[in-house]
Amino acid sequence: MYLSSASAAGVRFLAAIKEGRGLKRSAREAGVNKEVGYRWLRERYLVLRRAGKTMVETTAELGFTTSRLLAWEADVTRDTDRHHLRVDARAEDAFWAAFGTAVGLIDS
Repeated sequence: MYLSSASAAGVRFLAAIKEGRGLKRSAREAGVNKEVGYRWLRERYLVLRRAGKTMVETTAELGFTTSRLLAWEADVTRDTDRHHLRVDARAEDAFWAAFGTAVGLIDS
């Protein structure tokens, strides 16, 4: 199951980070793996940077900094947030449509 940073767990996680709790503790309290926490931080970081905030303003608002910031910063100007290992978006759409039909979520 894919949880976004806007989910209840994501909001709790980001609030805990902003309060100064560590990544592992915040992730544990939100009931997610720390890598999910990193994904949520990256997602929020990109939203803030693309909205015009500086790198310093963004890290201050998040209440968190990481060695991953340089990689995240490189993604600010990318037009898509799809991971480089993911399949083509059209193939993914076709898969989910077929899956939905197979399990009865979508009428054929």
